[in-house]
Amino acid sequence: MIKREYDVIIVGSGAGGGTVASRLIPLAEKGAKIAVLEAGPHYSNDYFTQRELEMMDLFWFGGAWPLEDGSITLAAGKAVGGSTLMYTGVTFRLPDAVCDEWGISDITPADLAPRFDRLEAEISVAEPGDEMVNDNNRLFKKGCEKLGWGVEKIRLNLKDCDQSGFCNLGCRNGAKQGTMEVQLPKAMAAGIELIPNCEVARIGDGRVYANVRPAPSGTEPGPWPPGKTEIRAKRIVLSAGSPGSPGILLRSGFGEKFPALGRYFTLHPALTLCGICPQKIKSYKGFPKTYYTPEFSDSHGYFIETAFYYPFITTKHLGLWGHDLKTVMKSYDHLMTILILNHDPALWENRIAVDKKGNIRLCYKIAPETVDSLCHSQIQASKIFFAAGCEKVIMPCANPMIFSKEDISGVPLEDRISTQNFVPNKMPISSAHPQGGCRMGTDPETSVSNSRGQVHDHPWLYVADASLFPKSSHVNPYLTIMALADRVGEQILQDIDR
Repeated sequence: MIKREYDVIIVGSGAGGGTVASRLIPLAEKGAKIAVLEAGPHYSNDYFTQRELEMMDLFWFGGAWPLEDGSITLAAGKAVGGSTLMYTGVTFRLPDAVCDEWGISDITPADLAPRFDRLEAEISVAEPGDEMVNDNNRLFKKGCEKLGWGVEKIRLNLKDCDQSGFCNLGCRNGAKQGTMEVQLPKAMAAGIELIPNCEVARIGDGRVYANVRPAPSGTEPGPWPPGKTEIRAKRIVLSAGSPGSPGILLRSGFGEKFPALGRYFTLHPALTLCGICPQKIKSYKGFPKTYYTPEFSDSHGYFIETAFYYPFITTKHLGLWGHDLKTVMKSYDHLMTILILNHDPALWENRIAVDKKGNIRLCYKIAPETVDSLCHSQIQASKIFFAAGCEKVIMPCANPMIFSKEDISGVPLEDRISTQNFVPNKMPISSAHPQGGCRMGTDPETSVSNSRGQVHDHPWLYVADASLFPKSSHVNPYLTIMALADRVGEQILQDIDR
């Protein structure tokens, strides 16, 4: 086993780890040894072929990390840049009401606002121009406005976007301003090391135990040779995401110290819904996501957003089989697509666990209120599709699942789409927003870290990722993760100066 010594080790290179690394640049410039360990490979932009099946290696479990009961699959990035490499650039601020609901005394809208201002400038966040609004987005806006629902633009972190539409498969021209494009290059220029293909098994008192794997073909090699490695570090920052950070702590025996470790896991359960238009839709042109409606966020707990996905993943999202699937996929270039993003509750029983071999298990049961919400969202989505001019819609909780406007003439949609048709393992529910598991708080019995990400009674250990969230963020968690990581980096600098 190779042994190394560092001042700070950051585990993970996504929104949390990349932000902490960039905030520790002043420390590196003073000579501190800092390294970012990333379990996934280091892909260069020319690796991204925009071929769907070839790009599944960018994700853990090929983009379909299954829950224990198989009811939901989770997409999470396994690469330098973490999930910022293959998300859509969506950049929401944490809503003030959600911040207040979290109830963390010094995490307030007033504290977060200047951080959001600075971070948004750093990663080039702006509203998309009208030239980026594609056919699918225009139809969504048309449908919502016909129904009298408010439509808002989604802010995106982009620079010189060529609007090729393949954001979820890696951005070939580097327009999406994730950590691989912004924070990590600055950190590396200051002397912070980036170690790809380095998977952390566990941590001890000021030690990290990891295994470095050979770089896959076509990826950038790291500076460390393959093999088991023990790193001694004065400070350790876990930014492996949720479920990664809770998993590492559980494998390291912290579950005995913190009953809430791994608990209150939330996912933003999502449905990708489709309508069939009479005309062809060029969803691959322009930008995939430019509009959303918050019409039902407060009343029924979900957002409706525009979306675009590729043929293979679309077959999974439809929830159809056999002849029906074949028939709908023949109309792929006529599909209008929207995404439902549910604000699921943070429940004690929903948790991240590890088995005897140390493998992470995702134990999550869909709450009854989430089932109600997802069914309600399908009723409203059907209204959008028909108002936008679609001839048919495909709704997982409908019986039958495919129906036209004529089929429901005189029949309330509530009679067609019902929770009675909700069969968990047959519902095409997915997630890309895992949160919780190392929740912030003041009591070690009900939380894992304080509001600065420092693990209770462990002054050398910090968490800086979405696992800190005490409840769902309701919105894409990317910018909120960065703001919390900014606080962690700030705290580390203060601790070292003491």
